[in-house]
Amino acid sequence: MIRVYFVFEDPKDDTGHNLSYVDVPTNEPNEALLRVRSAASSGELWRNLYPGEEDQTYVFLPGKMLYLDISEIPAEITLETTLPLEAAIQQ
Repeated sequence: MIRVYFVFEDPKDDTGHNLSYVDVPTNEPNEALLRVRSAASSGELWRNLYPGEEDQTYVFLPGKMLYLDISEIPAEITLETTLPLEAAIQQ
Protein backbone atom coordinates (compact mmCIF):
# COMPACT_ATOMS: atom_id res chain seq x y z
CA MET A 1 0.00 0.00 0.00
CA ILE A 2 1.39 3.37 -1.03
CA ARG A 3 0.24 6.55 0.72
CA VAL A 4 0.41 9.55 -1.62
CA TYR A 5 0.54 13.01 -0.07
CA PHE A 6 -0.47 15.85 -2.36
CA VAL A 7 -1.13 19.59 -2.33
CA PHE A 8 -4.06 21.29 -4.00
CA GLU A 9 -5.42 24.79 -4.30
CA ASP A 10 -8.45 25.13 -2.06
CA PRO A 11 -10.36 28.41 -2.24
CA LYS A 12 -12.28 27.43 0.90
CA ASP A 13 -9.09 27.26 2.98
CA ASP A 14 -7.69 30.41 4.60
CA THR A 15 -4.24 29.77 3.12
CA GLY A 16 -5.58 28.88 -0.34
CA HIS A 17 -3.83 25.51 -0.26
CA ASN A 18 -4.43 22.19 1.38
CA LEU A 19 -2.32 19.09 2.08
CA SER A 20 -4.04 15.74 1.99
CA TYR A 21 -3.35 12.09 1.26
CA VAL A 22 -4.88 8.92 -0.14
CA ASP A 23 -3.75 5.32 0.02
CA VAL A 24 -3.39 3.35 -3.20
CA PRO A 25 -3.43 -0.48 -3.07
CA THR A 26 -0.19 -1.11 -4.93
CA ASN A 27 3.47 -1.60 -4.10
CA GLU A 28 4.60 0.45 -7.11
CA PRO A 29 5.15 4.13 -6.25
CA ASN A 30 4.97 5.32 -9.87
CA GLU A 31 1.68 3.49 -10.36
CA ALA A 32 0.31 5.12 -7.20
CA LEU A 33 1.37 8.61 -8.32
CA LEU A 34 -0.18 8.09 -11.76
CA ARG A 35 -3.37 6.81 -10.14
CA VAL A 36 -3.72 9.91 -7.95
CA ARG A 37 -2.99 12.21 -10.89
CA SER A 38 -5.63 10.42 -12.98
CA ALA A 39 -8.19 10.54 -10.16
CA ALA A 40 -7.59 14.27 -9.69
CA SER A 41 -8.14 15.07 -13.36
CA SER A 42 -11.31 12.93 -13.57
CA GLY A 43 -12.78 14.40 -10.38
CA GLU A 44 -12.78 11.02 -8.63
CA LEU A 45 -10.22 12.21 -6.08
CA TRP A 46 -12.42 15.11 -4.96
CA ARG A 47 -15.52 12.89 -4.76
CA ASN A 48 -13.49 10.47 -2.63
CA LEU A 49 -12.22 13.22 -0.29
CA TYR A 50 -15.44 15.23 -0.10
CA PRO A 51 -18.38 12.87 -0.72
CA GLY A 52 -21.66 14.59 -1.40
CA GLU A 53 -20.06 17.94 -2.17
CA GLU A 54 -21.26 19.25 -5.51
CA ASP A 55 -18.96 22.26 -5.78
CA GLN A 56 -15.46 20.94 -6.50
CA THR A 57 -13.27 23.98 -7.06
CA TYR A 58 -9.98 22.27 -6.20
CA VAL A 59 -6.89 22.48 -8.39
CA PHE A 60 -4.42 19.61 -8.07
CA LEU A 61 -0.73 20.59 -8.04
CA PRO A 62 1.00 17.60 -9.70
CA GLY A 63 4.51 18.77 -8.80
CA LYS A 64 3.63 18.69 -5.10
CA MET A 65 3.32 14.95 -4.43
CA LEU A 66 5.33 12.48 -2.41
CA TYR A 67 4.73 8.94 -1.27
CA LEU A 68 5.31 6.60 1.63
CA ASP A 69 5.08 2.80 1.56
CA ILE A 70 2.75 1.93 4.44
CA SER A 71 2.47 -1.79 3.67
CA GLU A 72 4.23 -2.70 6.91
CA ILE A 73 1.96 -0.48 9.03
CA PRO A 74 -1.46 -2.19 8.77
CA ALA A 75 -2.98 -0.01 11.51
CA GLU A 76 -2.57 3.01 9.17
CA ILE A 77 -4.68 1.49 6.39
CA THR A 78 -8.38 2.41 6.41
CA LEU A 79 -11.13 2.16 3.85
CA GLU A 80 -11.89 5.89 4.16
CA THR A 81 -8.44 6.89 2.91
CA THR A 82 -8.10 4.26 0.16
CA LEU A 83 -8.40 5.21 -3.49
CA PRO A 84 -9.42 2.01 -5.33
CA LEU A 85 -7.03 0.82 -8.01
CA GLU A 86 -9.56 -0.80 -10.36
CA ALA A 87 -10.14 2.48 -12.23
CA ALA A 88 -6.40 2.80 -12.81
CA ILE A 89 -5.14 4.75 -15.76
CA GLN A 90 -4.81 2.69 -18.94
CA GLN A 91 -1.75 3.86 -20.84
